[in-house]
Amino acid sequence: MPGDRFTRVRTAHRFTARRVTVIDLIEIERFTRVTLSSDELGDWASTGPEDHARVFFPDPETGELTAPAPAGPHESGIVRPAGVAFGRDFTPLNVRTSPGSGHRVFDLDILRHPGPGPAARWADRAELGDEIVIVGPRGSLSVASRAPRVLCVVDETALPAASRWIADMPSSARIEIIADVVGGLDWVRAYLAAQGGRDVPVAAPPPGSDGLAAAVREAGIDDGTYVFAAGEATRLVPLRRLLRGELEVPRQQYAITGYWKRGAAAFDHHAPLDPADPEV
Repeated sequence: MPGDRFTRVRTAHRFTARRVTVIDLIEIERFTRVTLSSDELGDWASTGPEDHARVFFPDPETGELTAPAPAGPHESGIVRPAGVAFGRDFTPLNVRTSPGSGHRVFDLDILRHPGPGPAARWADRAELGDEIVIVGPRGSLSVASRAPRVLCVVDETALPAASRWIADMPSSARIEIIADVVGGLDWVRAYLAAQGGRDVPVAAPPPGSDGLAAAVREAGIDDGTYVFAAGEATRLVPLRRLLRGELEVPRQQYAITGYWKRGAAAFDHHAPLDPADPEV
């Protein structure tokens, strides 16, 4: 069946809170890469390109870390804190095992940007040995590995997820990127090539509120193309309307998620992208 090429495998993980420690810090293009590890990551996993872990950072003013605690040493569930917590969602990268400690290790790429929030402010002054708390991912959804072509429509915040699509898809698949970023694209190409493991075409959308929809219309969506789109929520609404309405792309052929929303702190990516036309 043609639709089978877009099949994505879902895997559930134990959902709990884990305290992790900074073991390395480097700058990669416009990101600060924070490498984290812990003996609490023994059964932790992240196997999908769109995985998100809720990462809890210290209060930017007081430095106090308020975060959920595990419900128990081997069970799923968390105990939510009584105070105000500063949690943000991030895509785990480069999951591996340390040959020295034997502990699980992963990276977070935190975007450096004007008007930084709790995550970017913490990353700017983080030091080796600092501790934060992660919750999730609750589960993973694999790439559509049998799709002949994947079109990723992303802004800076979703470049880590796009890089996982590039790395996880078979080399025979064509990957194309529409990058909704400020300035030139050279740094985007360099980041994706280094993190994804191969060079892929990267193009910018035209200006305007419907620029992403215009870029996708120009790129074309055939019956062998899977679309992954993520970034600022309001920028994605015209694109979703194009896919869902004008082009009538089958639902199993695209994934579109608002990672953040201009003017909203700690935006809930589970909220309807387009309240006027929510998913049924």
